[in-house]
Amino acid sequence: MNPESEKQSLSFDKTSASKDLPPTFPPFPAAPQGVTIIPFRDFTPYGYKRLRTKTGEEIEVDALGGLPTVKVLSDEEVVQRNKDRRRRRNAGQSADATGRIVPWWEEWEEGESLRTTSEPIELRKSLIDRVHQATDDFRIGRTWPPISSGVRTLWDHFRLYIGLLSSLPIYRKAKKSKGNTDMTCEGDGDASDNDDTPKAKQINLNIIQDPLEQIPHPGKQLEPKEGEADTMARLLDFFLEDMEKSVKVFMSSYMRDKGLIWSERNLFIAPTVLHFFLRFMQRNEIFAGFETHAENLNRAVVVAELAIRELPLTARVARVLPGMFDAACKECWGYKGSLSMYISTTLDSEDGCTGTDTPASSAVGTFEEALKADHAEIVSSDVVLDSLMAKEVLDDTFGADDGVNVSPPPADDPWAAAITAGQNTTVSWTDVKVDSLLTFLGPTQLPLTHTAGVVEFSTRKVKEIMLPEAINSIPDTPSTAIEQELGSRFARVVLEPWIRTPTDELLDIARPIITSSSRGAVIKDPLADSIDVSKSHTPSDAYNPYRDDLTILIDPASADCFHVGLGLCGTWVQMARCGDVEGPITPIDQGTPHVSKHPRDCFWYLEDVVSIFPSFYTESEVEIDLGQTTDNDDL
Repeated sequence: MNPESEKQSLSFDKTSASKDLPPTFPPFPAAPQGVTIIPFRDFTPYGYKRLRTKTGEEIEVDALGGLPTVKVLSDEEVVQRNKDRRRRRNAGQSADATGRIVPWWEEWEEGESLRTTSEPIELRKSLIDRVHQATDDFRIGRTWPPISSGVRTLWDHFRLYIGLLSSLPIYRKAKKSKGNTDMTCEGDGDASDNDDTPKAKQINLNIIQDPLEQIPHPGKQLEPKEGEADTMARLLDFFLEDMEKSVKVFMSSYMRDKGLIWSERNLFIAPTVLHFFLRFMQRNEIFAGFETHAENLNRAVVVAELAIRELPLTARVARVLPGMFDAACKECWGYKGSLSMYISTTLDSEDGCTGTDTPASSAVGTFEEALKADHAEIVSSDVVLDSLMAKEVLDDTFGADDGVNVSPPPADDPWAAAITAGQNTTVSWTDVKVDSLLTFLGPTQLPLTHTAGVVEFSTRKVKEIMLPEAINSIPDTPSTAIEQELGSRFARVVLEPWIRTPTDELLDIARPIITSSSRGAVIKDPLADSIDVSKSHTPSDAYNPYRDDLTILIDPASADCFHVGLGLCGTWVQMARCGDVEGPITPIDQGTPHVSKHPRDCFWYLEDVVSIFPSFYTESEVEIDLGQTTDNDDL
């Protein structure tokens, strides 16, 4: 190629190039008409000044033009802002203007109305696809509390329960892209800077999105394997067919079966998270075009609202029942029920026997006879073994020639001294101080006017809660005076039977049992066509455990712990008037006319509590197997 032609090819037209280049100064263009430009030597700075607006707010403005200024952060403020950004990766760690740490559920509620699905719900999408999209967008489109708080775990249990997961996941920080050092997805930053962070479409960019990704445990997978797909689909179908019932099952029998109810925080977290999720689906019209499902979703939201009130109360009730007055009554009249009694009753009923149970001692005696038949020696659990007895036990277990050494205790050992003195050193650990009736009523005639009557083991619902009422009548008998005094000192809780028909019976809620220690007229089989009374009374006078209410006494300060509908399973003992039960007790008011009182009109006390149920307790017909799942507490 010719060098001259190469030079010509590199040349350009100066005339055409000058049109594309920016203007150069000087010369300066002429000032627009009506505008006066002040030379720099004549410029006088005016600075800033502070003005008070009509609302009373004080702002800073430019002194010359009156325009508001933009605040420039100091170095300390920049550092604090960066700390707040890092803290906002987890909900429930930010403080409000007063310095109060905002709980995660309040932080969620602030921007909840702005959270939407990642894409509009199309009518052609199936219900299963809609639920999958809703759950993914619900998880990704918010900041979650730390994993140690348990909120993610309860949410994952719910996804597992409705068939969206096959195992509980592990959460970790999303892998960083090259050149990307900031793993947060902040509202005041560009969300596209972090491509690995899960994202959901948001209307309000100030809503932070979940910076964590979920992965399965080693050897597991989040999606169902072959053979598990049918089970997962069946669980999801159960949820879609009746969301109201599905939510009831999850927050009652499912949480009980999986042991989630034994952590008190779960009793608040589970219904709160579900309430947010159900409202998320409700607000985004996930079931648009399916009116039946939309109405069922509305009912599920109501159940979640009820669970927010009731589930935490189950833990509070467990702390106040049995109360100190219940314990004092138990101390006065003795223990009326036992676990062996309930077991023996179940065994007898399987053999075709119904009605009252056999004595508890018979089951224990049968067990001891079986042990003796096998040449086993029965040692009382209250015995504290000294060195010699311990050596005998070891020799019998391992053999005398096995060389097991039991060293004698030191001479100054207080435990050895207590054993030598014949003291049971476990008494101080197991004995609980119980206040007597004198603590509550003073020198009272209650043990003389009343006695233990009907004893029932059953599950009952709270029907009514009544505060103490003043005495407004003069009692005509000592027993009436005692009952009036009890009603003025204690609040009353009226409980109705949970089981009224055979169809009401559940795995965890069995039909009532009248114990062998019960005294008084009771209908033997209330569900039979012909009513048989256990004592020589008419059916109208006899107690019906399937129909009659009972009333217990509680501390007035504990009344707020109860809610109408809560279920209590335990042993209920009637405080009967002495003249109403057959026995060797001589009533103190034998000189006055006796007025009989039906058990449903008497006060009862609670000897023990076995279980506490929310009013919506429901059991599932679908078997749910979690497999081996492990919750991770750390990232």
